[in-house]
Amino acid sequence: MLDAIIGVLGTASRVLPPLSAKAELARIGRYHATESMLVLDPTTGRCDAAATLSTGTETLFDFYARLVSGAAAPERGDHAVF
Repeated sequence: MLDAIIGVLGTASRVLPPLSAKAELARIGRYHATESMLVLDPTTGRCDAAATLSTGTETLFDFYARLVSGAAAPERGDHAVF
C-alpha cells in the first residue's frame, strides 16, 4: 500500500512540487515499516531485543492511553501528513 502511495505522490509531485515532501515522508514510513530496528546478533543470525539500545520511559501503550483519555495531544507541526 505504501508503494502505491509513494508512486502516486511521486508522480503528482512533478505537477505539484510540494507533494515531493509528502512522498519522501511516505518513503521514510515504508522503510521503518519494513526494516527491523533490532540489533542483529552475528553469531546466531537472529535479532536480539536485549542488545538493542532504547531510550525513554514511556511505552507506546501508555502513550496511546494518554491520547484516548485526552491527557495528551501530539504536536506534529511540519510532520503532519494531512
